[in-house]
Amino acid sequence: MEKVIKNIGILVLVLTALCSCTNEAVEQNVPMLKRIVEVSVDGSTTTTTLNYNGVEILSIDKADAFLEFYYTGNLITKIVEINKTTSNKNTLDYLYVDGSLKKITSSDNYVIDYKQNKDGSVSYEKWTKDSNNVAVKVYFGTLFFQNQNLIKDEKIIEDTKKGILTTKTVNVLCDNKKNALHNILGFDKLFDFAKNVSSNNGIIHTESCTEKKLDDDQIISSIKRYDSTIQYNSNGYPTEIVSEKIFFGGSDSKHLKSQLFYN
Repeated sequence: MEKVIKNIGILVLVLTALCSCTNEAVEQNVPMLKRIVEVSVDGSTTTTTLNYNGVEILSIDKADAFLEFYYTGNLITKIVEINKTTSNKNTLDYLYVDGSLKKITSSDNYVIDYKQNKDGSVSYEKWTKDSNNVAVKVYFGTLFFQNQNLIKDEKIIEDTKKGILTTKTVNVLCDNKKNALHNILGFDKLFDFAKNVSSNNGIIHTESCTEKKLDDDQIISSIKRYDSTIQYNSNGYPTEIVSEKIFFGGSDSKHLKSQLFYN
C-alpha cells in the first residue's frame, strides 16, 4: 500500500512538472509586443521598449517616461511611473473587486473610482483634494464596451470657477484583428489605458468636444476624426499603424505611423 501511495505521489509530481513546462512553452510562443517605433512625417523616430516575465509586463520604457508594473496573482496592482523630464515619480495603486477594477489611488493626490453597471458599461469619477484637504471632483464619465472593445468614452468636466461645462466624447470603431497588447496578463483590466484595453484595434476614432457656458448657455462644439490604416502579420497582429494617433498617448498631426515588433 505504501508503495502504491509513493508511486502516485511521483506520478503527481511528474504531471505537475509537465504541466509547468507546457505552460512555460505556451507563454514563450505567445506573440508579445517588444518594441514600438513612432515615426514622424520628417523621418525622426522615437522608440518604446516593453519588457516581460513570461506574459507579465515588467516595464514600459518610453521616450518621456518609464513605467514599472507589479502583480498580485493575475492582476496588475501597482504601476510606478517616472517622468524623464521632471523626474517626478507617480505611484498608482489598483484595487479590484471580483476581478474588476474598482479604484486607482495616485501618489500625485488623486483617485479614480470605477463602478460596473448592469448594462456592461463602467462609470468613473476622478477626485482630488484642494489646499484645504477638501475633496474636489475633477471629472466623471462612462466607458461603453462591445465584444470586449472600448467603443465609447464620454467624459464631463465642470469648471465652476470659469463657469464652463465641458463634454468630451470619443467613439471608436474597431476591426476584428488582435490588439498588440492582448496577450499581456491583466492589461485589459486597466481602464486608464483607454483604447489599449480593447481586444481588437481601433481603426476610426471620432472625438467631439462641447463647451457650455453656464451663465448664458452659449455652446461651442468641435469634432475631429482620426483614421488608422493597419498592416498585420500572418498571426493577425498589427505590424504598422498609419495614423496621427500615437500608440501610447494622444494624437499629433506630425505623427506618421507606429511600427510594432514582437518576440
